[in-house]
Amino acid sequence: MRLIETIAPIYILLMLAEVLYTRYKKQDYYFYEDSLADLSLGVLSRIFDGLILLGIVYVYQHLYQISWGVEFLSKIYLSPTSPIHWIVLFILLDFLFYWAHRYSHEIKVLWASHVVHHSSEEFNLSVALRQSFVRNIGIGLFYLPLSLLGFPVESYLIIDALNRTYQFWVHTRAIKKLPAWFEFIFVTPSHHRVHHAMNPEYIDRNYGGVFIFWDRMFGTFCEETKEPRYGLVSQLHTYDPVTAELHVFRDLFSDLWKTKYKWQGIRSFFSYPSVRPDDLQSTVDRGVTDPKVWLSHNKWEIDRKAKMPQYRRKAGNTFYRFYLLVSFVVPTVLTLYFLKRMHQFSFGEISSVFFLLVFSFVSLGRLLEGKKEWARFEIPKYISWFVLLVYFFL
Repeated sequence: MRLIETIAPIYILLMLAEVLYTRYKKQDYYFYEDSLADLSLGVLSRIFDGLILLGIVYVYQHLYQISWGVEFLSKIYLSPTSPIHWIVLFILLDFLFYWAHRYSHEIKVLWASHVVHHSSEEFNLSVALRQSFVRNIGIGLFYLPLSLLGFPVESYLIIDALNRTYQFWVHTRAIKKLPAWFEFIFVTPSHHRVHHAMNPEYIDRNYGGVFIFWDRMFGTFCEETKEPRYGLVSQLHTYDPVTAELHVFRDLFSDLWKTKYKWQGIRSFFSYPSVRPDDLQSTVDRGVTDPKVWLSHNKWEIDRKAKMPQYRRKAGNTFYRFYLLVSFVVPTVLTLYFLKRMHQFSFGEISSVFFLLVFSFVSLGRLLEGKKEWARFEIPKYISWFVLLVYFFL
């Protein structure tokens, strides 16, 4: 669980290396406000990940205790002392990740969480950290069968952390094609660029986390043949992390409220993301639940959007952008500090700290949009920082 926090400095160093390399190559792959939004979403996800993961671990351990698989694994020499135990678990977990990832694109309520990761129009290492605050719910539920197979929770957490760590480096445009044998077996930056594209031919492709052969086996593989356009079919056009987190959830409940076909509104939660109730859907797409049919109906419009200028908007002058950095660094450092020591505090203390930290990132989202709301956000933010520092450190 803490591996991600432990190696966070390495992530930062690799991002800085990519920034310097791409600047040297005169390739503009980073945009300041967008990367701050990416990193803010990454920190927000870590704030909630730990709490959600505690619930997943609780369920996992109870399933493990009733599992017949524990004794079975010992009999076939797959106990944690065996190297084969770790190899088999690594492959199985990546197989389950493939399906969790695929359904996160094909079921709207899961997409409402995963869409956060795809909502940037950039593609660089900072985008790898752009994650939903409820990511662990959707992914973790798919991993529960591992407990019934007899893999202890410690093994699961270690392999899950390794799987996530691998996925970090494939979020780059600085690495082109790798040797053919590697591209055939493993997920590479080329494969993952396709996955993040909104070009019609690239949509819903390349779901693998570590191994790309799952996509080859299940018909979702696509080779990178041209430079992708990154982001969503309907681009977000904001750097506010709160909007990025909640906009599809908002749309889901808004549709359910507005439609006169309530059952269709409920069903749309578990349908392909393009599906809406008939009275809120475009005429040509009413009743369409097949993604391929929807894509054929909308290919021209998606192609048109892919050719539109990339959204890049500075929030202010150089001094203001430096102020954005400070507004990001302070709650991030505090978050990492408390995540490391969370077990030392009471539930009330943890809840209060997390509320103040989340409020800091809500405030940062307003600043990234150029909204200097001092009375409503900034002054309360500074008061909360002061109270937090006095309470815990003085």
